[in-house]
Amino acid sequence: MRVSGYNLFPPLLGHIKNWYSHVDRIKAMGFEWIYINPITYPGFSGSLYATKYYYQYNPSFFTSSNQNIAEKELKDFIFYCRSKQVKVMIDLVINHSSKDCNLTQEHIEWYKTKDGALQSPGAWDNGKWIEWGDLAIFNNKRDPNEKDEEKKEDINKENDNNENNAEIKNDEILNPIWYYWNDLIKHNLDLGFEGFRCDAAYKVPKELWKYLIDNAKEHNKDVIFFAESLGCSIEDTEKLIYAGFDYVASSAKWWDYDGEWFVEQYDLVRKKCRQIAFPSNHDTKRLITEYDGNIWRVKQTFLFTAIVCDMWMITTGDEYGFINRCNVVGGSEKDYENISYDLSEYIKNIISYVKQNSILADCGEIVSLDIEEKKRLEKLKKEYEYHEHHEYYEDSSKEENNKKDPFRKFYKYSLDGKDKLLIVVNITSKERLLDANKYGIKYDISFENAVSNITDTVKMLPYELKIFRLREETYWV
Repeated sequence: MRVSGYNLFPPLLGHIKNWYSHVDRIKAMGFEWIYINPITYPGFSGSLYATKYYYQYNPSFFTSSNQNIAEKELKDFIFYCRSKQVKVMIDLVINHSSKDCNLTQEHIEWYKTKDGALQSPGAWDNGKWIEWGDLAIFNNKRDPNEKDEEKKEDINKENDNNENNAEIKNDEILNPIWYYWNDLIKHNLDLGFEGFRCDAAYKVPKELWKYLIDNAKEHNKDVIFFAESLGCSIEDTEKLIYAGFDYVASSAKWWDYDGEWFVEQYDLVRKKCRQIAFPSNHDTKRLITEYDGNIWRVKQTFLFTAIVCDMWMITTGDEYGFINRCNVVGGSEKDYENISYDLSEYIKNIISYVKQNSILADCGEIVSLDIEEKKRLEKLKKEYEYHEHHEYYEDSSKEENNKKDPFRKFYKYSLDGKDKLLIVVNITSKERLLDANKYGIKYDISFENAVSNITDTVKMLPYELKIFRLREETYWV
């Protein structure tokens, strides 16, 4: 984690005048960015993500929905954040709008329709199709008359100058909605925003993103674009990377320290793009609720998500133990909860701790000792499947014991691969003893409860995550 961000969730705070008091404490915790969910005028459902007017504002947050009045208040807030050396990122929603958006009347041709009716997005949930009927999907293809069947495109991973990255010039644009989005982004840059979190980015053509990102960076070379890419395929994530996104979302919060999927995903992305990790966000359950009140697991997830990716982000209330997930439809100040506990100092110390250790702050390679051991045992099983061999049975016994292993272990390497740290997680609710000699542990440099003098074993508290420096000759995997 080189950079840290705080998701200021507007419904919890209400009018923009209430946001100011939070900026100082956000800055005090060490955050450099504030990310704000959509603040545009919502449609009939009231969802923040169902925009009715892109140039009018949500009356829940401003003195008036009128553009001039709301934007004056918005500029003042952004100016205040800048005075505290905090940058502001806004949500950009261009995959869909509310069905009662003014554009559905003024430019129905900008939308996907079937038999004249607006089409709504949706998703499969346990084999059932869930449709968001308040939303209408934009037709963002460069050629709006192109058939819905997406053309399969080969991605040349080695050549940045391939046709997928070719610059699209104005005279090549067939869809006028591209100009609309381009103007909207420039307008927000002029308001003072310095970053965009792009909702459902993988559902928008990458050619459009490249056009928008390239133009925005000509307007402000330091602007950042963050792709909300959770749930999409790795192929779609690659397309977003090649479109020019500075950050893509990481699935770090869901890793159980055991599955290969995360290591593969992390390794592929880190070589090409920066990643943002988070312990929870406005779309997920609160951690304290997900973990049934277990504060130790909450702190473990906070720490892990902070040490794996380039940027770390938390959501309003995470630091105070809020139990209810954010409500993007009809949420209000009444949802702001009493403080269950205060992790503000813990978060401040995490940010400081990580930034002082280059291996933790950078996205170097991750190698799971447990995954590598599984692979080795699987290989041995195949080799000795039809033969009786002592080593086979010995290793099978090891595998059985490994299932009961209370620890998950992985190395995190420096960017040049010349140095590494051992990270160990106690996945149980009991204190455990870790064999220091087995893993060549030399120093305990853990965030909390670091042991100054390593003996043969290291005591690990329930759900504790520890970080160790190793003897130079240690190569366990």
